[in-house]
Amino acid sequence: MKTFLPGRTALLKATLSAAGVGAMLAMAPAHAADTPKAGQPLIDTYSQKTLLKNWALSVCLATVAKHPEERDDANKTASAYMEFGHQTVEDYDKLRKLAQSFAARTYGGSVDSEFNTMKCIDLLHSKELDKLTGSLAKRK
Repeated sequence: MKTFLPGRTALLKATLSAAGVGAMLAMAPAHAADTPKAGQPLIDTYSQKTLLKNWALSVCLATVAKHPEERDDANKTASAYMEFGHQTVEDYDKLRKLAQSFAARTYGGSVDSEFNTMKCIDLLHSKELDKLTGSLAKRK
Protein backbone atom coordinates (compact mmCIF):
# COMPACT_ATOMS: atom_id res chain seq x y z
CA MET A 1 0.00 0.00 0.00
CA LYS A 2 1.40 3.41 -1.05
CA THR A 3 1.13 6.30 1.32
CA PHE A 4 0.44 9.72 -0.12
CA LEU A 5 2.09 12.51 1.81
CA PRO A 6 0.91 15.85 0.43
CA GLY A 7 3.30 17.85 2.56
CA ARG A 8 6.36 16.02 1.24
CA THR A 9 5.20 16.24 -2.39
CA ALA A 10 4.63 19.98 -2.14
CA LEU A 11 8.04 20.44 -0.50
CA LEU A 12 9.71 18.37 -3.22
CA LYS A 13 8.00 20.37 -5.98
CA ALA A 14 9.00 23.66 -4.37
CA THR A 15 12.60 22.50 -4.04
CA LEU A 16 12.72 21.31 -7.65
CA SER A 17 11.15 24.55 -8.85
CA ALA A 18 13.67 26.67 -6.98
CA ALA A 19 16.52 24.51 -8.25
CA GLY A 20 15.16 24.75 -11.78
CA VAL A 21 15.00 28.53 -11.65
CA GLY A 22 18.52 28.67 -10.24
CA ALA A 23 19.80 26.40 -12.98
CA MET A 24 18.06 28.46 -15.64
CA LEU A 25 19.58 31.67 -14.28
CA ALA A 26 23.01 30.07 -14.19
CA MET A 27 22.66 29.09 -17.85
CA ALA A 28 21.56 32.56 -18.98
CA PRO A 29 24.06 34.26 -21.28
CA ALA A 30 26.37 36.73 -19.62
CA HIS A 31 25.18 39.48 -21.95
CA ALA A 32 21.50 38.94 -21.06
CA ALA A 33 21.58 41.95 -18.76
CA ASP A 34 22.93 44.05 -21.63
CA THR A 35 20.19 43.16 -24.11
CA PRO A 36 17.45 45.74 -24.56
CA LYS A 37 14.04 45.11 -23.07
CA ALA A 38 11.15 44.17 -25.30
CA GLY A 39 10.14 47.10 -27.43
CA GLN A 40 13.57 48.75 -27.26
CA PRO A 41 15.74 49.10 -30.36
CA LEU A 42 18.81 46.89 -30.67
CA ILE A 43 20.77 49.63 -32.46
CA ASP A 44 23.50 49.96 -29.84
CA THR A 45 24.21 46.21 -30.02
CA TYR A 46 24.97 46.12 -33.76
CA SER A 47 28.44 45.90 -35.28
CA GLN A 48 29.61 48.74 -37.52
CA LYS A 49 29.07 46.52 -40.57
CA THR A 50 25.47 45.78 -39.56
CA LEU A 51 24.81 49.46 -38.85
CA LEU A 52 26.03 50.32 -42.35
CA LYS A 53 23.90 47.61 -43.95
CA ASN A 54 20.84 48.76 -42.01
CA TRP A 55 21.57 52.35 -43.04
CA ALA A 56 21.73 51.34 -46.71
CA LEU A 57 18.49 49.37 -46.42
CA SER A 58 16.78 52.38 -44.82
CA VAL A 59 18.02 54.68 -47.60
CA CYS A 60 16.77 52.24 -50.23
CA LEU A 61 13.35 52.08 -48.56
CA ALA A 62 13.22 55.88 -48.39
CA THR A 63 14.09 56.06 -52.08
CA VAL A 64 11.29 53.71 -53.15
CA ALA A 65 8.67 55.01 -50.69
CA LYS A 66 5.52 56.35 -52.33
CA HIS A 67 4.12 58.16 -49.30
CA PRO A 68 5.83 61.05 -47.48
CA GLU A 69 5.26 59.47 -44.05
CA GLU A 70 7.00 56.26 -45.10
CA ARG A 71 9.87 58.17 -46.71
CA ASP A 72 10.26 60.32 -43.59
CA ASP A 73 10.31 57.25 -41.33
CA ALA A 74 12.93 55.49 -43.46
CA ASN A 75 15.10 58.63 -43.58
CA LYS A 76 14.87 59.10 -39.81
CA THR A 77 15.76 55.44 -39.35
CA ALA A 78 18.83 55.94 -41.55
CA SER A 79 19.79 58.96 -39.43
CA ALA A 80 19.59 56.88 -36.26
CA TYR A 81 21.92 54.26 -37.74
CA MET A 82 24.32 56.98 -38.86
CA GLU A 83 24.48 58.39 -35.31
CA PHE A 84 25.96 55.10 -34.10
CA GLY A 85 28.35 54.76 -37.03
CA HIS A 86 31.99 55.82 -37.11
CA GLN A 87 32.34 56.38 -40.84
CA THR A 88 32.79 59.57 -42.86
CA VAL A 89 30.14 61.38 -44.88
CA GLU A 90 31.97 60.21 -48.00
CA ASP A 91 31.56 56.61 -46.88
CA TYR A 92 27.82 57.09 -46.54
CA ASP A 93 27.74 58.68 -50.00
CA LYS A 94 29.18 55.45 -51.43
CA LEU A 95 26.49 53.46 -49.66
CA ARG A 96 23.78 55.86 -50.84
CA LYS A 97 24.86 55.45 -54.48
CA LEU A 98 24.69 51.68 -54.17
CA ALA A 99 21.26 51.82 -52.48
CA GLN A 100 19.93 54.15 -55.16
CA SER A 101 21.24 51.88 -57.91
CA PHE A 102 19.28 48.96 -56.48
CA ALA A 103 16.17 51.13 -56.03
CA ALA A 104 16.38 52.15 -59.70
CA ARG A 105 16.35 48.57 -60.97
CA THR A 106 13.43 47.34 -63.05
CA TYR A 107 11.91 44.12 -61.77
CA GLY A 108 9.05 42.16 -63.26
CA GLY A 109 7.01 39.18 -62.25
CA SER A 110 3.78 37.30 -62.67
CA VAL A 111 1.87 40.09 -60.90
CA ASP A 112 1.90 43.77 -61.75
CA SER A 113 4.27 45.43 -59.28
CA GLU A 114 7.45 47.46 -59.09
CA PHE A 115 8.74 45.05 -56.39
CA ASN A 116 10.40 47.95 -54.57
CA THR A 117 10.68 46.10 -51.28
CA MET A 118 12.34 43.19 -53.09
CA LYS A 119 14.90 45.57 -54.59
CA CYS A 120 15.88 46.75 -51.12
CA ILE A 121 15.99 43.22 -49.73
CA ASP A 122 18.22 42.24 -52.65
CA LEU A 123 20.48 45.17 -51.75
CA LEU A 124 20.69 43.97 -48.16
CA HIS A 125 21.80 40.51 -49.26
CA SER A 126 24.00 41.62 -52.15
CA LYS A 127 27.70 40.83 -52.46
CA GLU A 128 28.30 44.48 -53.37
CA LEU A 129 26.87 45.75 -50.09
CA ASP A 130 28.64 43.07 -48.08
CA LYS A 131 32.00 43.94 -49.63
CA LEU A 132 31.53 47.70 -49.28
CA THR A 133 30.30 47.60 -45.68
CA GLY A 134 33.09 45.19 -44.78
CA SER A 135 35.75 47.57 -46.02
CA LEU A 136 34.10 50.66 -44.52
CA ALA A 137 33.61 49.01 -41.13
CA LYS A 138 37.31 48.11 -40.94
CA ARG A 139 38.37 51.71 -41.58
CA LYS A 140 36.41 53.18 -38.69
